[in-house]
Amino acid sequence: MFGVARRLKGIDDGYFVFLNYKTGKFEVHNRRYTPTLCLVLPYKTLDERTVNRVLYTRAERVKQIIADIERQNALSEARERRAAIDRVLEGR
Repeated sequence: MFGVARRLKGIDDGYFVFLNYKTGKFEVHNRRYTPTLCLVLPYKTLDERTVNRVLYTRAERVKQIIADIERQNALSEARERRAAIDRVLEGR
């Protein structure tokens, strides 16, 4: 856990990790911002995935993140469209 916290500080020295006892989830905060919450981690332990998630969600990457979301949405819509067409064709 301390290795992860140290690595997060290496990315930005404002980062700190908080375990929310109400939710049981780890949260990454940055004391440079108000409110301080940056992200809630989906993992039960702190490990390499935590560092990767923080790097992935950094504001500098917002354009790439939006492009990734749009690409995933387009794929989902195409699958749904194909499934709807298949259902219509099966009903003939």
